[in-house]
Amino acid sequence: MGKVTKAIIAAGAVALVPEVSFAQQRSTQLEEVVVTAQKREESLQDTPISLAAFSGDQLDQFGIDDLGDITARTPNVDITPFPNSRSSLVIFMRGVGNNDSQTTQDPAVGVYIDGVYVGRSVGLTSDVADLARIEVLRGPQGTLYGRNTTGGAINMISARPDEEFGIKSVLATGNRDYRKGTLQLDTGAWSGLSAKISYSKAEKGPWVDNINGSNDFVEEEREAGRFVLRWDISDTLSLDYAYDMSEIVGPQPYYQVLRINEDRAVTAQDVADAIAGGASQDDINALQADLIVGTLFTPQFRERASEKRLSKGEWDVPVEDSVTEVGGHALTVTWELPFGTLKSISAYREVSEDVVMDYGAGVEWFDVVVNIDQDQSSQELQLVGDISDSLSYVSGLYYFKENGSEREVDTVAGSVAENRDITSENEAWAVYGQMTWTVQPDLSLTLGARYTEDDRCAKKFSINFTNSPNNTQEACDSWSNFNPSLTVSYDLSDQVSTYAKVVTGYKSGGYNVRSTEGGFQPAFDEEEMVSYEVGIKSTLLDNRVRLNAAAFQSDYTDMQIQQILDNTAVFLTDVFNAGEAEISGFEMDLTAILSEGLTLNLGYGYTDANFVEVIDNNPNSDTFGQDISSGYIMPYAPEHTYSVVLEYQFPYFGIGNLRATVDYTWRDERFGTASNDDIEGFFLDDYGLVGARLNWSEIDLGGVEMAVALWGKNLEDEEYLVHDISQAYFHSGYFGEPASYGLDLTLQF
Repeated sequence: MGKVTKAIIAAGAVALVPEVSFAQQRSTQLEEVVVTAQKREESLQDTPISLAAFSGDQLDQFGIDDLGDITARTPNVDITPFPNSRSSLVIFMRGVGNNDSQTTQDPAVGVYIDGVYVGRSVGLTSDVADLARIEVLRGPQGTLYGRNTTGGAINMISARPDEEFGIKSVLATGNRDYRKGTLQLDTGAWSGLSAKISYSKAEKGPWVDNINGSNDFVEEEREAGRFVLRWDISDTLSLDYAYDMSEIVGPQPYYQVLRINEDRAVTAQDVADAIAGGASQDDINALQADLIVGTLFTPQFRERASEKRLSKGEWDVPVEDSVTEVGGHALTVTWELPFGTLKSISAYREVSEDVVMDYGAGVEWFDVVVNIDQDQSSQELQLVGDISDSLSYVSGLYYFKENGSEREVDTVAGSVAENRDITSENEAWAVYGQMTWTVQPDLSLTLGARYTEDDRCAKKFSINFTNSPNNTQEACDSWSNFNPSLTVSYDLSDQVSTYAKVVTGYKSGGYNVRSTEGGFQPAFDEEEMVSYEVGIKSTLLDNRVRLNAAAFQSDYTDMQIQQILDNTAVFLTDVFNAGEAEISGFEMDLTAILSEGLTLNLGYGYTDANFVEVIDNNPNSDTFGQDISSGYIMPYAPEHTYSVVLEYQFPYFGIGNLRATVDYTWRDERFGTASNDDIEGFFLDDYGLVGARLNWSEIDLGGVEMAVALWGKNLEDEEYLVHDISQAYFHSGYFGEPASYGLDLTLQF
């Protein structure tokens, strides 16, 4: 922990000593947290799931602007931007996830917006304006949700229209020309009808300047809007319609050269010595290829290599904007029946993204242009109710269909190395449910089950499919799976409950759009998981302390493993059902009122993830068909993650409410891929980040309520890598955002 961190916490410790003589009565008990993770409103403490929940107020106080920001507050959750698309997220929970974004593969962690499954990770960094809360469910999910996932689920629940008319405006400014405006309008209720309209627009300057032009790296413009209409038709029937849109425009991050791989640096003398020494023709050809490539890396390029964050850079192609557009409609009908609540969720969503990316850091090496379009339709029916005082149930039918297209052109050393065009269609349906039997007041059993069928077709054209008719392959396949679950809950007292569960998870098979010619078909098959978990939920010391913890053991079989066969062609990978793994760990969430007005939030996660078997499927490898698990590392699975948040509510001084928050988050080292001949090129070091926020709210201006907040992120200006990659001859990567600070002004009436 650096000097600035220590100084902040020390100063905070002094400032946070309450002056009791001036204080109004402040809460000395924790408020109840209500969640809907099990399709019904219930206390967080009564939900037998390892679950983290963030209220709308916490999202504001913690400065959470998009989904990626919650990783700092949620143990055993790792969320990072996708390498060539900062609008896409790579999400891992408990070491389980996808380190790729394709329309032909399902994610391991499901993301839901008001109950609607979001099929693709593209656009997940869109603003999260006007949310009532976010719920993060760790571990396999299937008996409660439309899609089956092996890693977990994230629920984003929007704020409903208010019954009273109201307007809220937020203006924000900060360093690097950060500007953001948000406007929210509640129409109030009229004859059962009410609506909420939200709109935001933001822009942010770069932290890496483009030395060859005015379009700088990582600068961006964002726009987002949401319209919600609620109609309470009767006491038992209601209708909710929602439309959302977002757009992100700006250049991609700058991948700077981190280090040169001197093992691949070849001179003409090296080639001559190999020939004179009687080396094989294959070895001589490889040396000659390295010699040719080496001419690209000039002394100026070598001088640019640095493991420190650079403030300027260049591409060998014009720095163009990438554009991401996301939109969707959802219609939810809720009908209260004598035997339960019937809910219909109908939705349509679409995504369009155009990406321009240069990994070469100014040298003519590896450039990428990607165009993605995807649309999805889904229909879900849920029935939730109670059969008796001791029997309750959740049941559902789910249908999902999506169409996708991807085109990618990859240029290496000035020549087109890959030009591929993929179209795909995915169709799935499922029936799921669970029943809870309260055997006695302190003991309950929950049995869940799910049956899923998935059908997927894909067609791929590639200039590298030289042995395929018209350079094209086309295939279809289908998968089905039955997933049971069992949970036992036992209350040790009114304040302490425990649970134990066995859950199975399934992720369907698919096709790899980045495949070699021989790797596109047959499709890779489904992967499966069995997870064992025990947990405790406790409220202690007269409701001043809330401590929730869970320990888990997961057995992974038929893992879908993506392998880069050649680092000079990182755009070609193959996916195999080649792996088995064991993942165990622990997570804890603690909230404690230390004294009047002073609250501590502590989250800790531990993950021990290991491959136990990986069969080498590369026919060109000397170990083909053998177990090579010793050379594999579970990606995006840091061993330790934790966060510490201190929040202090100052004594009332006559005007408004003043709160201060100081936070520190830590993430252990990890790797961005499972295996590679140059694995160090994918290494991400550990780092810790400091943030703070001072919020003066509830300032009455005569009918208008005002709030002012000062905030800072990464206050120690920590230099940390978000992503890096080996490109055979050198390693490149991009860094996280430097120290940022700003001011928010909120007016509400």
